[in-house]
Amino acid sequence: MVHNKQIIKAKEPVKMRFRELADGSHSIYLDYYIDGRRSYEFLKLYLVPEVDATSRMINRHILQAANMIKAKRVIMLVNERAGISNSTIHSVMLLSDYIEQHMRESALTHRGTSYVANCRNMRNHLRGFLGRRFGILRMKEVDAKLCRNFAEYLKRVRTSTGKRLSAVSVHHYFGALKSVLTAAAKEEVIADNPIERMKKQEIPKRPVVTREYLDADEVARLSVTACRNAEVKRAFLFSCFTGLRISDIRGLRWKDFKRVGDAWYFSIVMQKTQEPIVNKMNEEAVKCLGSLSGRPDEQMVFSLPGASSLGRIISQWVRQAGIDKHVTFHTARHSYATMALMAGADIYTISKLLGHRSIATTTVYAAVVDAQRDAATDRVSNYFQSRLKSLKE
Repeated sequence: MVHNKQIIKAKEPVKMRFRELADGSHSIYLDYYIDGRRSYEFLKLYLVPEVDATSRMINRHILQAANMIKAKRVIMLVNERAGISNSTIHSVMLLSDYIEQHMRESALTHRGTSYVANCRNMRNHLRGFLGRRFGILRMKEVDAKLCRNFAEYLKRVRTSTGKRLSAVSVHHYFGALKSVLTAAAKEEVIADNPIERMKKQEIPKRPVVTREYLDADEVARLSVTACRNAEVKRAFLFSCFTGLRISDIRGLRWKDFKRVGDAWYFSIVMQKTQEPIVNKMNEEAVKCLGSLSGRPDEQMVFSLPGASSLGRIISQWVRQAGIDKHVTFHTARHSYATMALMAGADIYTISKLLGHRSIATTTVYAAVVDAQRDAATDRVSNYFQSRLKSLKE
């Protein structure tokens, strides 16, 4: 038994630290100090300003996820120093267990509900593809052949309504498996991602999606056309001038708006991605809100009907404006992006304004603008030809 001896506490090799950002949020990163050398790992997790119970709850979940990641890194470092292979320990883990673990962690991070939903659908289809093997397949047994066959399964499987999965769904679900296996390889659960060994043509590609949008003239026509629900009109036009999704529009409270000098800003955490976003509002967006002073902080900005009623009201309003397009509320977000590009904003800026994680998501709007410019070029030629013809007659 040891008496009166000082207990030496080993220095923690990994510490969690925070960096304040310009919008008031804090980026979380890990500070490694090993054998006299320091390095950092930015987790892409962010604490939002704690202004209410919701923001405090979000921060608790984000801190929980960050602590889970930190604990994993510490275990990996300890294993490395002891000469124990992390892949040897974890490769016997069941695929089903790892997917569940990955989904739980993703739900607590910035990845958002859509990614978790894709993982859940991927898991369900994987269960259908593997049958009884799903509950006993180990991570080390997942190979390129299995992934290749799963991709083919997704292309031919039918839903409960008897329809095949859309090309977009196949892309998203297979992409979810790829992300899960990439995370597993990074954590040394498996040696590498077997999907990386597949041929490029074997991996389901994202189909080219045509996005419906309204141009500035059509938005102007809607603004002067009566709508049987004034709140729907106000909210739709606000989305046209801010690019906010319907989920964020429904959640807006007056406290989300702040005045800085002569300009008004909105500051929210986006529902879909859980990413904080702070954007200045243009003059047209401010007009949609009316007076911003003296409003109760907790009061909702818009009072909107359910999804089905909302869709019917918008469709009727669009027809009354003489617009022959299939318009949903989400069309307003596409319209904002397209108008901004036509006004001269660059793709990178639009990507930030929309809150996209990847600029690749935004490039679809560039194709729309290019098509409009091509059409404008053709109109010049057609106009010239018509004038030339009239002179010859």
